[in-house]
Formats: sequence, C-alpha cells, structure tokens
Amino acid sequence: MGWSKRSIGYKGEILTEDVYGCGVCRGTGLLFSKKGIKCSVCLGDGKVNVLSPAIVCDYCGGTGRRYLRTTLTCTVCKGKGTVSIEVSQIETCPICKGEGRESGKTLPCLTCRGKGVVEEKRG
Repeated sequence: MGWSKRSIGYKGEILTEDVYGCGVCRGTGLLFSKKGIKCSVCLGDGKVNVLSPAIVCDYCGGTGRRYLRTTLTCTVCKGKGTVSIEVSQIETCPICKGEGRESGKTLPCLTCRGKGVVEEKRG
C-alpha cells in the first residue's frame, strides 16, 4: 500500500498498515513550518509506526493533539493520530458512543481507554 502523508481511514475503520503520517505535524515533520521546529512525535520524519491492527484515534480525531491550537499531544495515541487495537473484531464503545470520552467529560473513556471501540461481543 505504501505510506501517505495524510492520516488515512475513517472512524471505526480497522487499519492494517504499520506506518502512517504523523497526527501532530500531519506528515510534514515540522511543528511550526515557518519556524522550522521539528515535530517531537515523529522526530522530523513525518511518519510514525503503529502496530496493526490499528484505528484512527477517536479521542483526538486523528489530530494527535489533546486540544486544538496547542502543542499538547493526545494522551491516548501519544500524538500519532492512530492507535493499535488488540483484536480485529470491534464495535463502537457503548459508554462513550465512539467519541473516546464520555459526554460532558474531558478525560478518556475508562471502558475503551479513549479508543472509541471495544472488542466485539460474540453471541
């Protein structure tokens, strides 16, 4: 498939690659392009390694940032924008409804650990 600068995938999609564009710098390798400061997540490489299977981080929406317009990295994906999952059969978290955090709260959902998905229950 190959590596792309942009984060690939959509909410809940299981990703099978091992290399993705960095969520924080969006694959550029720079935090502030005008100042030339290297990204602290990918160390200026523009790409990050994530064990597959993986999903786009629901807690930060794949941005790799805890809050928009800040340099604080997401506590769930550590700034990568994608996060590994342990199983290939997943379903939307029943507690946070796939948002990575419960309604009205700012901390990651305790049930899914901010991933927005849980292991699919088999009948």
